[in-house]
Amino acid sequence: MLGGGIAGLTAANALRMRGAETLLVEKSPRVGGAIRTFARDGFLAEGGPQTFVAEDKKLFDFLRATDVLPAAIDAFPAAKKRFIVRGGKPRAVPASVVSAATTPLFSFFGKMRLLAEPFVPARRDGNAESVADFVRRRIGREMYDYALNPLVAGIFAGDPEKLDVRFAFPKVWNLEQRYGSLIRGTLPNAKAKRASGLYEKKRTLSFPHGMETLPKMLRARLDPRGVRVDSELTEIAREGGGWRARWRSRAAVCTFFEEDEFFDALLIAIPPRAWKEIPFRDEALRAFFARIEPPPMPPVTMLTLGFPRERVAHALDGFGMLVPEKERRKILGTLFTSSLFPNRAPRGFVTLSTYLGGTRQPEIARLPADAQLEIVREELRALLGAEGEPAFVERVENPCAIPQYDIGCEKFFAALDEAEKAFPLRFAGNFRGGISVAQTMLSALNAAEKI
Repeated sequence: MLGGGIAGLTAANALRMRGAETLLVEKSPRVGGAIRTFARDGFLAEGGPQTFVAEDKKLFDFLRATDVLPAAIDAFPAAKKRFIVRGGKPRAVPASVVSAATTPLFSFFGKMRLLAEPFVPARRDGNAESVADFVRRRIGREMYDYALNPLVAGIFAGDPEKLDVRFAFPKVWNLEQRYGSLIRGTLPNAKAKRASGLYEKKRTLSFPHGMETLPKMLRARLDPRGVRVDSELTEIAREGGGWRARWRSRAAVCTFFEEDEFFDALLIAIPPRAWKEIPFRDEALRAFFARIEPPPMPPVTMLTLGFPRERVAHALDGFGMLVPEKERRKILGTLFTSSLFPNRAPRGFVTLSTYLGGTRQPEIARLPADAQLEIVREELRALLGAEGEPAFVERVENPCAIPQYDIGCEKFFAALDEAEKAFPLRFAGNFRGGISVAQTMLSALNAAEKI
């Protein structure tokens, strides 16, 4: 396994449970990749994903088999409530027919346009369509501006005008393909989903001590000799039906000492931008990976601030707020993190995690830390009534955050399929099959099955 993120750890555990011996090589001094938790002065902040949402039975079976599920906790019930900013105020997303009819989030004409969705002809010409064009075509401009646009910012930190709906939101695209309408297809699709036996009740999960518990638990189940952190491959070559790999550890007493071993299979679970650095001996492999164009990954910076509860006017009675591009603000959104799980702030305090940058405003993600802090404080003051100096600040900068499933990405996916057919290797990660923690883990479980 190349890469000790959640994909590599998941695949290594899945293979070990099937009786295989594995070696995981990670370049950094720790496993977990983007999943990282910071705890200080009674506050807890995530450096990456705040939660993971599980519903696939295959993933639940894995979480049970590795004893991860009993250690997890569910989000508070209030986390089901979401807010979207409109007119400079966070407005609750409708959760019922009655609230949908009365919500100020959408105008009367926007609601009527939504109700007309079943009468919009389906498009089945096989051509690529952006998420923005798909949503505007099916449910109108206003629903795009104040529902889809902020949702894409919250999930991908991406541009709806560029994302390919087939790959970014395949379940939504399939509703149109199968039923001709999103509204008409919702109920029968839910029934088919329940009848398939492939899913369980959806759960939004984390851990009492944060998301980093997940990679720590998965690493603890592996043979310590099979996990090499602060290490790097120095050469890998095809040999017979497998691979001969050489690697060395920077943490070893003799850093020049190299180990080598034969492996039946190779799993690549590192970001695509690093593939060209893999030291393949074979010219054909080097040439193949040199031709693969990795998906863009915009920069995102997250600031978690802690405030005394009485200094924040908003009730914080939900998951968080997303900010539409049309509102012309300087943040993508804010999660009400202390409202999601316990132990995120000391008694009498709250935490708020705010995201900056993405494809919308990449320049803000690259600003100095003090400038970003001032932006976040100003926005939280305007939108949530957060006053005064924060009692806690944790800033995490990710210059290459989330792979974008933009139009044209099918060429990238086809190249991965071609590589898996041509060479004895597999791929797993958030660059294939979905960007969430759960989708990344499923990608790894599927790769392990194929191996």
